Amino acid sequence: MIIVKYEDLLKEKNYTLIDVRTPKEFEEEGIPGAINIPLLLDDERIEVGTAYKKVSPEKAKELGIEAISKRLPEIFREVQKRAKGRIVFYCARGGMRSGSMSALFCALGYTTWKLDGGYRAYRQYILQSTPTYNKNVKYFILHGKTGIGKTKILNALEEKGYSVLDLEKMADHKGSFFGGVCESREQSQKRFDSLIFDFLYKNKPDYVIAESESKRIGNVYVHEDIFKSLGEGIHIGLETTIKNRISVINEDYAGATAEELQQCLDKVKRYVPKEIYEEYSQLLKNNEIDKLSEELMVNYYDPLYQKSIDKYSYDSEISYETLEEGIEKVVGYLNEKGIFGKEVTI
Repeated sequence: MIIVKYEDLLKEKNYTLIDVRTPKEFEEEGIPGAINIPLLLDDERIEVGTAYKKVSPEKAKELGIEAISKRLPEIFREVQKRAKGRIVFYCARGGMRSGSMSALFCALGYTTWKLDGGYRAYRQYILQSTPTYNKNVKYFILHGKTGIGKTKILNALEEKGYSVLDLEKMADHKGSFFGGVCESREQSQKRFDSLIFDFLYKNKPDYVIAESESKRIGNVYVHEDIFKSLGEGIHIGLETTIKNRISVINEDYAGATAEELQQCLDKVKRYVPKEIYEEYSQLLKNNEIDKLSEELMVNYYDPLYQKSIDKYSYDSEISYETLEEGIEKVVGYLNEKGIFGKEVTI
């Protein structure tokens, strides 16, 4: 068994990173690219932890060994099926869980490594290293009001081979009180930080195209160095018709239920007069979604976002009638700046 630091593991290619923590731990704070083959399931870990606190460490170990021994055949089959090359095990701190699995599979003839310090050491490394990989990256920032289509333009640019940092996609949140609607999960700060580092490390971009963001997106916060780069980048102002904005909003929230939208309106309630909130709720109840979208954008979000929009002077201001036209104009501007996409094959 070899103990390896994460920064040294990054230099390797032929390995499989296996997280032996519980499914819940892995879901909340896994390392991108790792697979989860847990020693203990979530309820088993709770039972062991309770025994440790209320009975004794010896009793906790006994329960842990019993639970793990039952799972060993399944763990072995999963490793056989899913692991390729060297097997690198990690747990929370690089302790007993990853150590025992590394020793076991080493004894079975596998080439096994253990991640030094486990997930905790990995997280310390990426937080310290994100500024290094972000240094000297040139940022192009898209600005515009709600429904302008910034994310859709970013998606189109990414398909054309441009280097795109989609922070809202990483955050599983579109911003604003409605941002969590139609998202599959609630993002964790640790997973969000990992996705940003993973993007910067793997791509090592000279430039990125992103959209203007607040420090907080949903329930996660943008790394200080990334946020600073967003402010210091080259700023592109976008503008389109209210008709086009309504179309974009309706497409983004097409899968939302009336109950979900009402819950979001309830968050707006404290910031608007009572009669305005009741008007919004009635429009939703009557399924007048186009009208509701327009009222929210023009009378609530536009004045709110105008303050942040006015903070910047724009290197370019682009107006368009359709998203296709907007994409074409943004591509034209980037090409003028010497920024070109590349052919992307699927």
